[in-house]
Amino acid sequence: MDKPYKPDGSSLSSGSDNSVISADSPTGAPVLRFMHKAYGALGAFIARHAVATIVITTIMTIVFGLVTLNTKKESDLLAYAPNGARSREEYNIYQEFFDNHGQGITMFILITPKDNGTMIRNEYLNASVQVLDTIYGKFKMPSKDGKKLETFPEFCMGFCQLNEPVRQFYNGFQIQNALQSKNQVLNPRVNLSYPITSMFNRKFTIQANFFGVETFDLEHMEMFYEKKQPLISNLKNVSLIVLQVRAERKAWWSDEDIVRYETDIPKFFKQEFNSSLIKVLAMSPSYVGKEVERAGMSLQPLIAVGFLIMTSFTVVTTIMSSLFVQQYNWHKITLAVTACVVPLMSVSTAFGMLFSIGVRFGPILAVTPLLILAIGVDDSFLMLHAWQRVVTRVREKTSVANDSIEKRISMVVAETGASITLSAVTNIFAFTVGALTSPPEIQLFSIVNAFALFVDTAYSFTLYAAIMAVCGKMEMREENDNYSRPSKFQEKVKKIFYTVIDWYINILGKIWIIVPVLTLLIGYWGISAYGALNMGIDLSSEKFFLKDSDLLEADKLKQKFVIPHFTAPAIFVNNPGNLSDINRVNRLESLVKHIESMPEAIGEDSTKFFLRDYADYVAAFSDPDFFEESHGDLAKDEENNWKFDADLLENFLAWPEYSYWGGFMKRNTNTTDDQLISKFFLTTGFHGERLKHWSQRHSLLDDWRKSVDAFPEFNVSIFYDDALFLDLVEVLPSCTWQSVVATLICMAFVCFVFFVDSFTVSMATMAIFSICLGEIGFLHFYGITLDPILMAALIMSIGFSVDIPCHICHHYYKTKFEEQIYDNEKTVVYNRLKHTLSAVGFPVMQAGISTNLCVLCFLAVPIYMGEVFVLCMLLCITLGILHGLLILPVIFHLQAKINVWRGKK
Repeated sequence: MDKPYKPDGSSLSSGSDNSVISADSPTGAPVLRFMHKAYGALGAFIARHAVATIVITTIMTIVFGLVTLNTKKESDLLAYAPNGARSREEYNIYQEFFDNHGQGITMFILITPKDNGTMIRNEYLNASVQVLDTIYGKFKMPSKDGKKLETFPEFCMGFCQLNEPVRQFYNGFQIQNALQSKNQVLNPRVNLSYPITSMFNRKFTIQANFFGVETFDLEHMEMFYEKKQPLISNLKNVSLIVLQVRAERKAWWSDEDIVRYETDIPKFFKQEFNSSLIKVLAMSPSYVGKEVERAGMSLQPLIAVGFLIMTSFTVVTTIMSSLFVQQYNWHKITLAVTACVVPLMSVSTAFGMLFSIGVRFGPILAVTPLLILAIGVDDSFLMLHAWQRVVTRVREKTSVANDSIEKRISMVVAETGASITLSAVTNIFAFTVGALTSPPEIQLFSIVNAFALFVDTAYSFTLYAAIMAVCGKMEMREENDNYSRPSKFQEKVKKIFYTVIDWYINILGKIWIIVPVLTLLIGYWGISAYGALNMGIDLSSEKFFLKDSDLLEADKLKQKFVIPHFTAPAIFVNNPGNLSDINRVNRLESLVKHIESMPEAIGEDSTKFFLRDYADYVAAFSDPDFFEESHGDLAKDEENNWKFDADLLENFLAWPEYSYWGGFMKRNTNTTDDQLISKFFLTTGFHGERLKHWSQRHSLLDDWRKSVDAFPEFNVSIFYDDALFLDLVEVLPSCTWQSVVATLICMAFVCFVFFVDSFTVSMATMAIFSICLGEIGFLHFYGITLDPILMAALIMSIGFSVDIPCHICHHYYKTKFEEQIYDNEKTVVYNRLKHTLSAVGFPVMQAGISTNLCVLCFLAVPIYMGEVFVLCMLLCITLGILHGLLILPVIFHLQAKINVWRGKK
């Protein structure tokens, strides 16, 4: 039995093939010498315990793979908001207000005419009301005793009347339409005007329900009146009717009950509802979450596609390279296939470990398996080619002392350990920096990918090395029988290969190549910088959904009709104080009027402020002519006999037309009259075409916040649906650049630790920065805008941008210590580049092409996330290959020429 092999750095040296650098020369930086010995020892240990290593890692993969399969996928749109963002606090206040026992029901129903006409037609209004009746009657929630299911009118509390403006407008339209059809005078007590409608002296706004509005001007109204054909309404066109379904949560409702209710309604209108008149789209937090999850999980089947593509490519190229060095056997196919299996095993293990400690399985993690597959295969390529170089050196020796599988695997792991570790550490650093500077969802993506990369690297040095040991041992048994001298054809192919490399390296050293390449590089930097600095921001929710999602159409309707015409924030007054104090009430009125007077504000007609209706209610009992006059302002001084007590408030909320105000307030039932209401909220509208742009809405959000901050005694907060994303507008560019800069600093430090050579470190760092700059700049010219998904893709690709330049720089740095390459300054760079490109040129091309082929399968699913990751990866890999195989060699040649010139001088 052979004695255990201990690497001593003096075993097999390179043979006559000068394109191969000896892996057994632990020269260079101290860390490289240490890693060479450590990885050599690890390789020998794994080779001795190959079967045990395979069994243990396989068991781990199965156990944690089962954990992964049983982990529920969860989407969390809140996780896209930056940590510490004001919108997070505002969202919590909003949730706290409505959450009696947790999050309640929230849903928006969008109704449009199929003929693209107006909704202000009797049959279309009737169809809209039928939609409302269907929702109220068909979909149910469990009752308190669990013995029956309750309809919306049975379980609703404060928001039962939220859609009454639509119903009442329809009722009024029927009344007037019937009179008009009989050529009778229209009822003067029914005024179906926009934005304020009145029915029998009861006024209400329809701005929150009717969108895409066009109205007749006064001249047209008078013209119809003179023709004795008075119009029923001043509304000329309504393109969209919006209904809201909102209910506070009951204590006995489960999360599953809420999700079921909020997803059953959208599914019904998408799959079962059929109308020749209208199209109905429904949106709810649960349905949005399900669609985001569906979009992310749609990428999972592509893992198999990517695996097949990667495996096929790896098998073909491995056979080619093994034939080139006369080492082909069927074990190479086994190594090629397992090179693709091991990364997926590492992902399964990493996922299971993280999910078992409570890490959320977010939809964005659906891309992780393919990303780790692409990175992990690169490591396997390096180890495969290192194995072939080791075997070549062994064969060229007439006699090799103590040759064994332990020695060979030790040499393979020692030779590739530093390169693989450098790539892994820099990739992990990139994700770690991303985790520290990004919103929570990107943090999740970064943390999981960093850990998966760590496990993949560990599996490369253990599991894949063990598989290589088993295959290598069988290969060694067959080696003597199968080995033959290269054929004339193989010799000719080799000669052509090395002739091409010689020609390529020589031509890169010509001044007429160096100058154009560097000129183009400077131009590339300028164009890329322009694109990077001018990249816009677009946080449209459509980026999170599949192309077939009905939420895309709903979002378009929202962007076209709702946002520019009626953007309504909810203004929460968390400390109203004593509302029987007229001075405090007037101060509240000042707050509301201050907001109503903002440039984009619609004004008082769009405001829902319960104290104004309450003032009208109180005045109605002291002034018999009240309903014949116009009202809306609160009392201004004590002469108005302002009263606010428990009895009046109770009676006010008991009136049918005012009962919906109960949903706008939180009442204290066990306190004195001056604390009847602990908090309430109001809404008011804003409009303007500029609000279609995210940056303009972010500016408006800041204005809202500044306005309410001027009244600190009320502790006012703003809630707006898009605020969680709008806060990203300010931080996203800075977070992205912080990630890039911090990652570059980390890369430079890691490279310096490995290289201890300022020129090599600067070249590696320059290449990484240039790749990142070009990627961001070209994405701008392609029409891509900054958003959380792009940020995640950029963090991922920053790590990828490290691989090729670092492999080239690492091997070029190692050649510095090879004595046989030194002759004079001119031939040194030639020999060093020949060593470098011969050693890693093919693996780099192999890894780059295989990665691009692998990620292209993302395009099979029509989803923005997949498209962005493909673009980022294609740019990153393509630019990486250009920098590694063209720009860096040209600069190395230039440095040599400068050194020669200085020597002569």
